Amino acid sequence: MNKVKQILSLTCLLLLTLTGYSQIDIKSTTESVTKALKLPTRKEVGKKQLSGKYSFVVERDGSLSRIAVKDSMGYGIDEQIIQQLSTPRKWSVAVINGEPQRVAYLLPIRIVLRKK
Repeated sequence: MNKVKQILSLTCLLLLTLTGYSQIDIKSTTESVTKALKLPTRKEVGKKQLSGKYSFVVERDGSLSRIAVKDSMGYGIDEQIIQQLSTPRKWSVAVINGEPQRVAYLLPIRIVLRKK
């Protein structure tokens, strides 16, 4: 089984917008954001899993802005996730009535930690 699949369980993706909506592929987004994370073990943390929430806005040109931590995981993981989200890449843009729109997302992530 893929290492990412073993340590990740994404609960949901909440879409927040006033003017319309867009969808992102939850699985591929989570995998791309978390694929290179350096995670602590259960023993180091004293917990079986960690969870956090991260918000960002997909701009009309496909870039991300306003990347923020809404609920921290701690252990340096938040900084790693923000760094991954800040990596330049084009995101799908919401199109409403033929015009691109800004869309805000809240991405909750739950990570099940390794035993060793």
